[in-house]
Amino acid sequence: MLTPGDTLAFTCSKPVIPEAPYKPTLFAIQPGITAQDALTYVSNLLETAELNGDEISLHTNPVERALFWGMLHSVEVARAVVDALLEGASPSRQLLSALDNRPID
Repeated sequence: MLTPGDTLAFTCSKPVIPEAPYKPTLFAIQPGITAQDALTYVSNLLETAELNGDEISLHTNPVERALFWGMLHSVEVARAVVDALLEGASPSRQLLSALDNRPID
């Protein structure tokens, strides 16, 4: 449910990789996508990056592996934040929160 103070309601139109302001881009974020749908998509992208990263790390030398694991950790943490936002916004979570905050008779 959206509230008047909700600042993360919908996406705006945004080029994915703007090459130049006067040149059209092939891909763009579409306007009007709900924050929940956008975050779900981001979570899926980050999961794919994690899975690919795990596989790639098996084929690197020790120095590269250490650098790669640092980057992979950032992806894992980013996904954890997105997933926590999604779980916090789920209707069942909101209902439990509302029940926890109701006055005691």
